[in-house]
Amino acid sequence: MCGALLQMLPVVAGLRLRGPVRFMPLAALLLALGTLLLVAGFLSGGTFLFAAAAVLLAAAFGLLLACLARTLFVREVAAPVADIVRGMRGAVLALMLTVGCGLPLAVWLAGGPAVPAVRLTDVHAGLGLAGWVLTLVVAVSFQVLPMFQATALYPRGATRWIVPALAVTLLAWTTLHWLPLAAAGSVDAGMWDANWLARCGGAGVAAAYAVVSLRLLWRRRRGKVSASTGYWYLALAALGAGAILFAWPNGRGGEGDDARALAVGVLFIGGFAMAAVNGMLYKIVPFLIWHQLQERATTGTRVPKMTEMVTETALRIQFGCHAAAVAACLAACWYAPAARPGGILLAIACLRLGLDLARPALRHREVLKPETPPQPS
Repeated sequence: MCGALLQMLPVVAGLRLRGPVRFMPLAALLLALGTLLLVAGFLSGGTFLFAAAAVLLAAAFGLLLACLARTLFVREVAAPVADIVRGMRGAVLALMLTVGCGLPLAVWLAGGPAVPAVRLTDVHAGLGLAGWVLTLVVAVSFQVLPMFQATALYPRGATRWIVPALAVTLLAWTTLHWLPLAAAGSVDAGMWDANWLARCGGAGVAAAYAVVSLRLLWRRRRGKVSASTGYWYLALAALGAGAILFAWPNGRGGEGDDARALAVGVLFIGGFAMAAVNGMLYKIVPFLIWHQLQERATTGTRVPKMTEMVTETALRIQFGCHAAAVAACLAACWYAPAARPGGILLAIACLRLGLDLARPALRHREVLKPETPPQPS
C-alpha cells in the first residue's frame, strides 16, 4: 500500500515526491525482508529473528514515512483533491502510530523490556487496520471509484466528513481502550460501556461509507459489471458485514465470541482490504504504466492499451479464487476443516495477482527497450 500511495501521489493528488525518494527501492527491499523475518519469528519463536525484523522494519518505515510526510504535509494542495490529501495525511499519521506501537512489541518479543502486550497489540491492530488501511482506501476511493468505475462523484458531505469521523471514533476507542470506564462498575461492562459505544461509532462510519459507495456503484454509468467492479462489491459488502459483527455486543465469552472475532478479521482483511486493494491494483498498475509509456515512448512506438496489459479473463480468474478463499476462511471461523482449503485458495489468488501484475511491468520494459541497430554486413 505504501508503494501504491507513492505512485498515486503525483498522478491523483498532483504532489511531487519529496524527501529520500531515491531510497524508496531500498525501503521496499527492507520492508519485504523485515516482514519475512517477522513471520519466521512468529513461526519459530526465535528472538534473533524478531530483533533483525525490528531493525529492518524500523529502517524501512523510517525511509517511507520521511518521504510520505514531506510530500503530503505541504500547503500547496489543489482544492479538488484537498479532501483526498487530507485523508492520506490521516492514514500516514495512523501508520506512524502503528509503527510506534509495533516496534516496542517486536523488541519485547526479541527479549527486550516488558510492555503491556495485550493492550498494545489491540491498539497496534486497531490503528493499522482502521487508521491506516481503512482510511487510505476510503481517501483513494474518492478519486479511484469515479475514475475507473465510471460512478458519479462522491457527495461533498461524504468526502468531507467520513475520514474525520473515522479519526474521532478511532481516537475515542484507543483512549478508552487504555482507560476502560466500565471498570468503575457504573455501566454493564459487557454491553453498554463507553468502549463499546466508540466501537459502534466507528462501525457506523464504516458502514455508512460502504452504503454510499455501493449506491454509487449500483447507479454507475456502465451497464456491464466487470470483474474489477466485482472486487468493489465484495469489499464493500464485507466491510458492512464486518462492521455489524464488530459492533455486536460481547456475550459471556466462549467459542461464539471467538468465532465472531475471527470472522471480523476475515471480513475486514480478506474480504475488504485485500479485495479493494486487488481491484485497485488491477486498474492502477496498467494505468500508471500506460501513462508513463505515453510520455516516454518514442514517436511511432505503439503503446498497448490498458485492457491489453491485464485481460478481463485474468481478472475474473483471480477474483473467483479470492472470493472462494474469503468464503472458505469465513466458514473456517465456525468449521475449522475449511481453513486449509481457504489458505490454499488464498495462496493461489495471491500468486495469480503477482503474475498478472508482472505482465504490465514486462510490457513496459519491452516497449521502452532500445532497438538494436542493424549490424553492417
